[in-house]
Amino acid sequence: MAFKTSIVLLCLALLGPLLWPRIRVLSIFYKNAPERLQRMNALESLELKFEDRIRNCEDALLLEDKGLAILSCDPGREIWNTVMGIFYPGPATGGGLWLYDYASGADSLTSIELVGYDGDLHPLGLAYDDASSKLFVANHHTDGSRIDVFDLDLAGERSVAKHHRSIKHPLIHAPNSITLINSNEFYVTNDHHFLARQHSLLSRIETYSGIPGGSIVYADLSTDTARLVARLPFANGIEFLNETTLAVSATSAASVHLYDVDTATRDITARLSIKVPFVPDNLSVDKNGVLLVAGHPHPPSLTKFAESRALCNSEEGKSAEVCKVATAGTWISEWTAEGGRKDLFVDTWFPSGCTALRDVARKTGIITGLYAKGILVWKD
Repeated sequence: MAFKTSIVLLCLALLGPLLWPRIRVLSIFYKNAPERLQRMNALESLELKFEDRIRNCEDALLLEDKGLAILSCDPGREIWNTVMGIFYPGPATGGGLWLYDYASGADSLTSIELVGYDGDLHPLGLAYDDASSKLFVANHHTDGSRIDVFDLDLAGERSVAKHHRSIKHPLIHAPNSITLINSNEFYVTNDHHFLARQHSLLSRIETYSGIPGGSIVYADLSTDTARLVARLPFANGIEFLNETTLAVSATSAASVHLYDVDTATRDITARLSIKVPFVPDNLSVDKNGVLLVAGHPHPPSLTKFAESRALCNSEEGKSAEVCKVATAGTWISEWTAEGGRKDLFVDTWFPSGCTALRDVARKTGIITGLYAKGILVWKD
């Protein structure tokens, strides 16, 4: 009996480092179920805007000198989601890029016209290089994911994005989020190793098992080269915390990882893992150096909500029971090395929040939702 007990204890000791992270993540599924979720709000003057014009905006970025926000939105995500593995019959409506003027008082929202691009656009992450006016868009094209680069012109009467090039590379097979070093160099996350469009079951196993199949890739367009620099579970949002520190969401691990960046070689070295009580999505950093983390409290609810949007946004779905009860929460936190993590917003009335941005000078913040109608704007 003592021998068997010793064997069990030895096995637990060996497996503990592997099992404990999954136990912590799975406990989130219980604690954050909609009926148990502890809702809170530390944001002032919250307002839902443009819910009748845009939906499913996965990412956004701020042009703070102009008081503008660029949004990447995709109604077609309701039937074509290559990350979550939603593939319903029929052609998916193309996505688009939008410009929101949050500073002038006009509160205007205009579509950015795409010029020289007649391809399929299903946008996720955005990145912008101010010096070259180049906009990078992670595009989950139906013929294969790639990064599309546009020359952005906001000076005229119309906002125009002229297609510059498409970036396709075997190492950039599932691009999710992008952060730029300059107009030629960037880091990009691949959320999965197994693509849902090719290996549905394996992709789902990768998501829920916490296997480090996601990756961070460094790319240099001046030499048309790319190389793998790190792996982690479900690599998602990526952002420079400062010039030598890279922050990356590990969605399946419910954590944000900080890496030291070698500015000479572009190699990165893991430094710190920040555990969060939700599954993080996109990241942003405000002008005060505060890291904003947006994510999802309860993945099972998000999955159910996502799978029901095609029905619920159709005429016949208005009376469907699932459309009356399905919900997906939003969790927004901020983090600093000095103060640690502070929760800003936790609730379900704005669903599937995935990006949070803040213009410190104008005391304005924006939250977008993966499957939300409109965007949420707050004033500090």
